[in-house]
Formats: sequence, structure tokens, C-alpha cells
Amino acid sequence: MAKRNSTGYTDRYKGFAKSLLYISMFSTIGLAQAQEEQSAEQKKEQEAQTEVIEVRGIRASSAENLAVKRMSLATIDAITSEDIGKFPDKNVADSLQRVPGVTIQRDGGEGSTVSIRGLSSDLTFTQLNGNFIASSPGEPSRSFSYALLPSTMIDRVEVYKSSEARLDEGGIGGTVLMYSRKPLSMDANEGVLNVEYSNSDITDKNEPQLSGIYSWKNDDEDFGFLFGYTQQDRTNRTQDSRVNIMNRNYYYGEMVDKQTVAGGAKGYAAQSMVQEVLEEDRERRGYQATTQWRINDRLEVGFNYFRFTLGLNSILNQLEYPEWNNNDNYWTDIRVDADAEFVTGIDYSAAASGTLLDTPIPRINGEYKIEEATSDTFDFFADYEGDNFKSHITFGRTKADGGPTEKYRAAYYAGASSGYYGYDLTNKNMTTYMDPNMIANLVQGIGGEADAGATDSSFVAGTQDEDYASIDVDHFVNLGIVETLHYGAKYRKGKIHRETRNTFFLAKDFDIAAGEAAGTIDLDDDYSKNGGIPLITDVILPQSLQNLSGAINTNLFPAVDWRKYRQIIGENFQKYTRYEPNYVYDVEEEISAAYIQADYQYESLRGNLGVRFVRTTTTTGSSDKITYRLDWTDDSGAELPIDQQRVEDFVYIEKESTETKALPSLNLVWDIDDNWVLRGAASKTMARPGYNSLGRFQTLTYTSSEYSADRSSADNFDEVIDGEGWTGSGGNTELKPYEATQFDLSLEYYYGNGSGFGAALFKKDVDNFVVPLILDITQDMPVEQFELINAGNELISVGGANQLVRDFSTSGNGTNATVKGMEVFMQHFFDNGFGLYANYTRTLTNQANVELNGEKLGESPLIGSSKYQMNFSAFYEDDLFSVRASYNRRGPTVGSYNSDWEMNYYEDVYDQVDVNASYNLTESLILSASVINLTKSEVYQHLGNDTDKRFIMNAYSGRRFYAGATYRF
Repeated sequence: MAKRNSTGYTDRYKGFAKSLLYISMFSTIGLAQAQEEQSAEQKKEQEAQTEVIEVRGIRASSAENLAVKRMSLATIDAITSEDIGKFPDKNVADSLQRVPGVTIQRDGGEGSTVSIRGLSSDLTFTQLNGNFIASSPGEPSRSFSYALLPSTMIDRVEVYKSSEARLDEGGIGGTVLMYSRKPLSMDANEGVLNVEYSNSDITDKNEPQLSGIYSWKNDDEDFGFLFGYTQQDRTNRTQDSRVNIMNRNYYYGEMVDKQTVAGGAKGYAAQSMVQEVLEEDRERRGYQATTQWRINDRLEVGFNYFRFTLGLNSILNQLEYPEWNNNDNYWTDIRVDADAEFVTGIDYSAAASGTLLDTPIPRINGEYKIEEATSDTFDFFADYEGDNFKSHITFGRTKADGGPTEKYRAAYYAGASSGYYGYDLTNKNMTTYMDPNMIANLVQGIGGEADAGATDSSFVAGTQDEDYASIDVDHFVNLGIVETLHYGAKYRKGKIHRETRNTFFLAKDFDIAAGEAAGTIDLDDDYSKNGGIPLITDVILPQSLQNLSGAINTNLFPAVDWRKYRQIIGENFQKYTRYEPNYVYDVEEEISAAYIQADYQYESLRGNLGVRFVRTTTTTGSSDKITYRLDWTDDSGAELPIDQQRVEDFVYIEKESTETKALPSLNLVWDIDDNWVLRGAASKTMARPGYNSLGRFQTLTYTSSEYSADRSSADNFDEVIDGEGWTGSGGNTELKPYEATQFDLSLEYYYGNGSGFGAALFKKDVDNFVVPLILDITQDMPVEQFELINAGNELISVGGANQLVRDFSTSGNGTNATVKGMEVFMQHFFDNGFGLYANYTRTLTNQANVELNGEKLGESPLIGSSKYQMNFSAFYEDDLFSVRASYNRRGPTVGSYNSDWEMNYYEDVYDQVDVNASYNLTESLILSASVINLTKSEVYQHLGNDTDKRFIMNAYSGRRFYAGATYRF
């Protein structure tokens, strides 16, 4: 076996090890592989022989990133702490978007989740210091919420695109490993303080941000502690126009001046559309406390505590355009795109029939929400180094909870306030227009009737927790070509709980204690059902919403002052939060895993071979709701009270399943010479279905023929929802885990100081991917009998075997999906301070089968996959000044499946430019400024990939500016 040098790598890599700069990098960034292979004596020798050179800046961090990639045994990319600090990014997701093959999903303009090589973010497995971090935003998800995690706390990030046996399963797309800073790796009394202000073009608010880290260790450098804190106040104002419901229920022909065009084009119209402005007040807080104690040369113990909180108080203003007026009494013009078979616009007039009729459209909707998500992680670890082995033991607990603590939703009809309105869906935009006197009329009390049926206060909250314990051993052996054996075991027990709550506002004299004891507090007691909705004249804003972007194209945006609305109901009623005993689901997963992996080396070949065994026991439980809609009106045609219209029943059902998987992996690296590296990898990976797809409760509704007949004359009668028979939605407890067999091949060339380029080919064969579906199914139902008192005491029998359920919204497994593609990257430093970095990823997916209970229902590409993704960054840096411009572009991305149209939604090409600059005022004080989304880019979605003319949504989250100062000490 070749002798190791002070970096932990063999002397044969002379083309890489000859630079003192590189040696210093390895000694300071603490590469995981190097640390695993170093003994305590080697560390002492390294400290004595190696001069530590502190390198900062864009060039240094980019060189470190390339060094990690060059020396790794797997296919990985890395970002170091200095790199995160230099990018114009406020969380780790924003930085990861510049890694080849990585795309991010934005929430409020900042990165929230991460996708790798064209797969959904649910298939990216993210860990902090080797363990899962719970980050429930309310509705539990397997995607890590990067919006919770401030980048200042992270030392480095590694993105694994090929698997290893020692990596926890769950990342079919890839695995993101984040490592926090530790005190014994920093100087005593070292730290950083950053103060920054931000401003957005659609909020026009200057908002502060503060982050800091302080680290201390004793003179013997065997005990230390570190504290970190981040505070960010930020107002996000997302604006979008979208089709809310797109089915094939409304088929219309062209019309001009109230006359149908003979032989004109025909197409399907959207059932509902909205334009909305969401304003969020985000308050992010992050806390880190880390201790390390090196008890002796062999044993080290430590503790990490992380707490992240994210407040998300928000107000949503909506204008809604439903199909309610789609008839000859209101139509004047209908425009149709014949090729897309899509209605692109309709004009409506209250006088189209010859008689002036009131119109409820546009309806003014709004939502007020107070929300917070928290995440707490306690992590204990111990490292022991023997003569020829090193062991790492960790155990801990991570827990998160999130969701609103208060929420209400309300609506007002336009009524007589508006004489006309219309919409147009061409040019990748939704353009709307309405009577310019609408707001003035509402202020005077003309129109604006409250829609009590649309007043709602239901919201979702959730908890997520996991207990874990693991042992990992690195055994340094001399078994021919095998240098190190890695083996270990891990136990995890994770649980999620999802529940529904309501914010009711009850009369001041309402006896809450008595109501709770009787279990009778419900929607009928709420202010909205008891004449408590404020008059439109008391809450309407006197002018249209201002500062609207190109995503909201309208001549008028009437809106309610929802804070004033909340004030009025708060003054007149008492707030009460109802915890629903039903509408809940739980998923518990008990996971046991063991692995063995051999790192091998033979002359210029190196790599690893291993297998991971995983056993998962999943227990799901849900409160399923069955509603029987029996009668709607009495003999005189008057609408019946709710308790006489319907009967509701709930049943909690629990199921258990066990899966055992063997996941082999192979990585092979050939160091062709001092510059060229050839890699190959093959592995089998798995990931578990999303919680909502797996465990969501079923909601089943039966509509009697009597109820349907009574409803048929209503303006908002829906043939599907209000027709006789069953409809419903729910999860699919029979979903199987995702499985993928994947292959990687890459060729890399490294030259100069931090310069290199490479190309990679990859292929993933994916089975059991999950696709949301709306379809007709048959299902056994409990048999019930009811007497229709208001319909001649008619007796009806409901339920039985093989009952047809129309438009059942659920999820199914897809099979035989293939993701394949290529990546190329290039990084080059010039001697004059300039540098370039670029990468491009091309992804191809096939049309895979979509199945439910073994029956093929259709075909779909992999949801979340993007056709291509590219990044380009150019920078200049000298001793005082640095500037970087970054261009990010993502190709068309596959969205969910629309079973009515038998095609998917697609997000159009999206690109964005970010710029940041810094100036070293002194050695310790740095001034910085940056612009995010310089290009003011918008998101656009459409239905189908045969055309981009079927408008679904466009959105804009703003261009944001930052300016601040960083002090290092």
C-alpha cells in the first residue's frame, strides 16, 4: 500500500499535491475522506509540518470546490463556506442552484427546495452533519425547507450524485450533505458579524438582516464552543395570475358581438381563474450552539443544538373569475385558439341579455394568516480513534412543527358595482378588465354582498420528528487492494402528524366551556353564519391595489383591507381555535439499516464497493370522512339547514406495511495521469413516497338524486360535483417506494490553479414514481339507509360493493421511467484576476406508465424533471475588490398530471441574473452589495408540451437589493 502524505492522500497524486496552496486547503476545509483516514499522530505531524495559509475570496473557494471534486471517490460537487458567503445568496438553496444538474424551487423569490438531475425535490435527501433535519412547514413534506436554514452557519456542502453504501437512503435524485462549523476547527475568539439591509421593487421596504458567529477554544485546543445567530426580517410580495381549475367540462365556440360565429373554432374554457397578490412578513431566526471536547488523543465528544424559526404572517388579495356567468345572458364575445382547442378570452356584460342583470364576478377574495414553523435538533456525537480504526457514534432527536395559528378567508361579490368584465389569456399573460367605476360603486354601497358560503377558517398544522442513533466504523486494513472498510448501522424512528384546525370568532357571550364539553362548537357558531361579516363599505380600500407587476395585467384591482376586517371581527367577537378531531392523518416509519463498504486502490485505480440493507416498517392512519348529501330544499323551494341537508360520518383506519431492500453501489476512479480523471458509478437507490400521497385521509361524498335535482337550477350547479353518486379524494396507502438503478460516467481534466473542465453521462431507471391523478374508481362503501323527510319520507339505501366514485383525486405509481442526460462544466482562472465558471445539464425523460392497483391509467413523464439547466458566472477579484455576475437558466419543467386532458402542466423556460460585489475597506471590514433577479424574470406555466398557448399561470416575486457590511475578527 502506498505511503500517505500529510494531506491523507497518496504521494502518487503529484500533479495535485505539488501546490502548497492545495495542501493548505485540505488542512483547513477538513475534507471528510481525509479526516477519516488520518490518525491522531498524523494530525500532529501535519500541524507541525504544514504552514496553514488562510485563503479567502471567490478564487480560493472555487479552487477548494474543485479540489473536493477532484479527490472524491464518488461523483460529487461541493460548496465551501467562503463560496456561500461570496454568492449573492441568503440560504443554501440559492447557492446550490449553481451546481451542475441542480435546480431550485423558489418561494417568495428565494430558494426553498432543491432538485437534482431532473427529479422532484422530494427525491433529494438533505442532511445536516450526517442526519435528517425536521423542517415541517405545516403540511408535512420529505423536502427539506431550505428557507429555514441560514447559510452563515454552514461550513461546506457536498452534493452526491452517485451513491455510496455508507450514505443514508432516500436520495434517488441525489444527496445533499451540509456540515456546520465547529470550534476546534476555528481560532480562539474568531468570529464574523454581518449587518445588511434589503429592498424589493414590489415592496419598497428597507429591512434589516443580522448574522454572527463566535467561536472560542482553550489554549490546549482540546475544548471549545461556538455560538451562531441569524435574524432576517423580510417582506415578500408574490404576484400571480393563474387558472385555478382547468378541466374539459366547458366547451364553447367563437362569438362576436353576441353572435355565434358559423363554423368558428371551439375550445375548452377554464372553470375558474384568479389574480392574486400575496404579501408575507417573514421573520427568520436561527440559533446554533456547538461544543467539542477532545478528552485525549483518541476520544472526542461533542454536542450540537440547532433551532430555526420562520414566521410567515401573510395577507392574500384575490380577484376570482369563475364560470358562473358562462351563458348567453352575459356573453358578448368568445375567442378560441383552434390549434390548442382552448378558449383564450371571453367578454361579459351585465346587459347582454337585453335586461340589466347583476353579476357576482369578479369576486373579491382574501385571506389573513398568522403562521410559524420551528425546527429543533439535539445531536450528540463521539469519535474514537484506535490504532487502525476510527469510530463515530451519534444519537439525537430532531423535531419540527408548523402551520398557522390563525387564519380566515372571506369574499364579496361584485354585484351591481360592475357592469362588465372580461379576460384574455394570450401572449403568456392573463389580462383582465372590468368596470372602472367598480371601486367607487363599492365605496358607496352599490354591490359588494358578502359571500357567507366562501367564508372559511380551516387550516392545516403538522408536526414531524425523528429519533436516531448510529455507529460508523472506518477500519484501516491491508487486504490487497482494499485500504479501508467502512461498516455501520443506523436506527431511525420518524413520525409525522397532520391535523386540521379552525379559527372561529364566536359571540362575546358564547359559553366556550359548555360548548367544548358538549362537543358542539362548529361553523354554525361562527361570526360568518350569524350576521357578523363586515359591510363592504367598512372595509373596501378606496383605491386599486398599487405597485403591481407585469404578472397582474388589469385595469383595476379592487381589494379589501383585511387587517381592518380582522380588527372589526376581533372587536365584536371572541377568537376560538377548534382542533378538529377528524381530518387528520399520521405516518410512522421505523427504519433499520446496516452497510459495509470497501475503499480500494490499485495503482492508478481507486474507488469503493458496498451494499446497504434497509428495512422500513410504515404505519399509516387516517380519519376518513363520508358525507351523505340527501336533500337541499323543502317543498316550498327554501334551502334547508345544513344539518337537514347532509349527514357526516368519520372512521379512523390504520394500516401497516414492511419493505426490505438491498442497495448495492460501485464507484470507480481512474487517475489517468496528473491531470485527467475518469469516473464510473453504478448503484441502486430508493426513496419513500410523499407523506400526503401515502397517508392523506379520504373524503367521500354521496349525492342523492333528490339533492342533485334540487341543485340543478342553481347558477353554480356543477355536473360532476352535484350529480347523483359518489365523488371523493384521498391518499393511497398501497403506494410502493421509489426505486432507481443509476449509472454515471465522467471524464475530468484539471489544469492550472483551480482550473478544470469535465463532462458526465448519467442514466436513472426509475420505478414506482408517484403521480397525482383524478380518475373514476370503484370502491366498497358501508351500506346506510336514510329517510328523506322533505321528499315524501322516501327511503333510500346508499353504499355497497364496487361503488363508482367519480373524479377521485389520489396518487398512483408510475413504472418504467428513464432519466438520462449529460453534464458539462468548466472553471478557469485568468492571471489578471478574472475568472469564469459554467455548467450545462441536459436531461431526457420518457413517457412512463401510470398505474393504480396494477391497472394502466395513462402515461406521464417524471414530475419535476427539467429539460435542461445551465449556469454561467463571471467574476473579477483583486486584493480589495470583487464582483460576480451569475446567470441561471432552467429549461421546461414537468408539472402535475391533468387527467381530463391526459397531459401534464409545464413550467416554461426560466432564467435569472444575479450580481454581487464587495470591497475590503480594511483587512477585517468588508462592504457588500448585491441584486437578486436583476432581469425581473417571471415564471410562466402552461398545459401540455404540444403548445405554450394554454395559459395556466405567470408569477413574479420581485427584484431584490442588498447592501451591508461584514466584520471578521
